[in-house]
Amino acid sequence: MPWVRLCSRLLYNYLLRDGVKIHEYCERPLHGKVALVDRHWSTVGSSNLDPLSLSLNLEANLVIRDEAFNQRLFEHLDELRNKRCKTVSLQRVLRGYWWRAPLIFLTFHFTRYFPALVAGLPAHKPRVKPLYQDAETVQERLS
Repeated sequence: MPWVRLCSRLLYNYLLRDGVKIHEYCERPLHGKVALVDRHWSTVGSSNLDPLSLSLNLEANLVIRDEAFNQRLFEHLDELRNKRCKTVSLQRVLRGYWWRAPLIFLTFHFTRYFPALVAGLPAHKPRVKPLYQDAETVQERLS
């Protein structure tokens, strides 16, 4: 999705300036997320670390504390980084930055305040109907 790619790249300069190394996977779109922390624990799933994912979307992640798994994950990610990713540099990101700065500002604040804005909209009610109307009927059916 080109617009998703653009929006994610809008924040690259902040990450790169703070010392984060970014390697873009080039083979095909990939929605899954994975993080490995000091090879002691990892997380694998679909969650983004943004207000929309954390407050509104149905997302799932696993936290894994298994040394053998995390070692294999590290080796696999290292192989992908070396063979199938391109490194993103701050110099490359800053090219054409002048026209992207207002877009970055608007995108950041929109995603930051989106959950609060949506919270004011009327929520839909579940359409689940109970099978039994009262506890006595439930007890009769169970016995």
